[in-house]
Amino acid sequence: MKTLRASIAVAVLLAALAGCSTSPLPADDAGGPAPLKSYAVADRVDMPELAGQRVDGDGRFSLKGLRGRVVVVNAWASWCGPCRAEAPGLSRVHEELQGKGLRVVGVNADVSVGDARAFERDMELVYPSLHDPQGRQILQLPKGLVNTVGYPFTIIVDPEGRIAATWIGAIGEAELKRLATPLLPS
Repeated sequence: MKTLRASIAVAVLLAALAGCSTSPLPADDAGGPAPLKSYAVADRVDMPELAGQRVDGDGRFSLKGLRGRVVVVNAWASWCGPCRAEAPGLSRVHEELQGKGLRVVGVNADVSVGDARAFERDMELVYPSLHDPQGRQILQLPKGLVNTVGYPFTIIVDPEGRIAATWIGAIGEAELKRLATPLLPS
């Protein structure tokens, strides 16, 4: 029994080190990994309301207050290596495009708010994050949209509050801008 538990613990650790997710990415038409799902305007569904306590302790936050803007919702955890890799780029995109109507919002999965706050401080995040240790916010997402147990993932919401695209795994600055910029007002 002890050996079985140790084997399981090693498998979980290796999966986490490989990218924080044990589930495969959706496949594209050629059978390769497809981290991006993009939705035509007619096929977009409403983004559920995400609201709760902010990681930084600065009160509550509600996604509803950002209606009319392009919103990038990024799910992350402090223990996730790819989350650490993408965080500086998310901050840069937020700062660069906020004057044009884009906002980045994080949803943090850490049980310890202290760990989440340390991540925000270490990564110098310039955008707010909701603290969601039980995953209640993430579980409101439409089924099949993203793998809600794998981090990071990003959802791009259009100004009407509908899901325009999702990205599974760490997203780079260039890719994020390519997806979000066309949704911004001219």
